[in-house]
Amino acid sequence: MTVATETVVITAILGHEFHYARTPEETSHLVEAVLDTRYSQLYVWDRPCLSFDHDGGPQFPGGHRMRITAESAVGWAALNYMHPGAPDGALVDSYNPAATEDTPPLPFDPEGDLWFPATASLPLDQAHQAITEYCHTGQRPTRVEWQPGQWY
Repeated sequence: MTVATETVVITAILGHEFHYARTPEETSHLVEAVLDTRYSQLYVWDRPCLSFDHDGGPQFPGGHRMRITAESAVGWAALNYMHPGAPDGALVDSYNPAATEDTPPLPFDPEGDLWFPATASLPLDQAHQAITEYCHTGQRPTRVEWQPGQWY
């Protein structure tokens, strides 16, 4: 299912700051900001997500979320997609079938010792395509392969 562009708000949590995109141009800039930020989360919804700091917050969609760890200086990113109702996996990590022993594992959680497997690390251009697709559809991207995830 494709999300109608005129009613979609992309919320990116970059570190601990909320950023929003409503237009294709804003979305493009937001995807670049995600890949320039070590830890981020993305939500596609019909309104902005709100943190505990906002009046009426917190507010998040009840279903899907994408978490991203990006190491732009070395050219890698790892993705985690969660959707509790998904028939093909409620929790999945990106999968790089071409990963080698030189492919770095990336940290999943900045506050804990949780790591993506090295097979979740994707070249930045592949991660960019998948993140862009998620922003346009609100669904698990089909431009990359997936493997079972370990962490929410």
